[in-house]
Amino acid sequence: MREVSDLSRVLAAYRHYVEARNALLDELKLRRKSNRDPLAEFSEWLVATLIGGACADSPVQKDWDIRGPDDEKVQVKYLANSSSEWVNEHLILVNEQMDRYALVIFEDLLPQAVVIFPARNLAAIGKALGKRHSNLDTTLQFTQANYRKICGNKAQFQALGVQLYLARDWAFQ
Repeated sequence: MREVSDLSRVLAAYRHYVEARNALLDELKLRRKSNRDPLAEFSEWLVATLIGGACADSPVQKDWDIRGPDDEKVQVKYLANSSSEWVNEHLILVNEQMDRYALVIFEDLLPQAVVIFPARNLAAIGKALGKRHSNLDTTLQFTQANYRKICGNKAQFQALGVQLYLARDWAFQ
């Protein structure tokens, strides 16, 4: 069992986290709308900013999060790992209610990239990634190897409708 002094230090650190989280959400103009995970909130804001879209009015909008500049509906999710080793993967799951699926890649809690998949061409993208799992029309099991392959073959995947935004190209840094 932890000692009370440990609990006090952890609670003090937690208060700093809450203050920093609230400052981020204030900057994104989202503080009063949600108590959701700040990585999810930031991811939606980032994708909307990069594509020139707008976040849905409701932070819990079903099936999509961003309305794009051409009125397309974009679902936004994120995948967070350490830069040294990815232990988490992500199941991309599309349906008829969304036009695109954006995945924000975080390493060491810093955004590294946004990969946007067209919902209607997932099978061709899966085949180009060497996927063999079922339901490629609607699902894609996304791994670090897939991310590296898309980054290393940007033109091939752009031809399939994939958009790749890398952090090094953002004014953010």
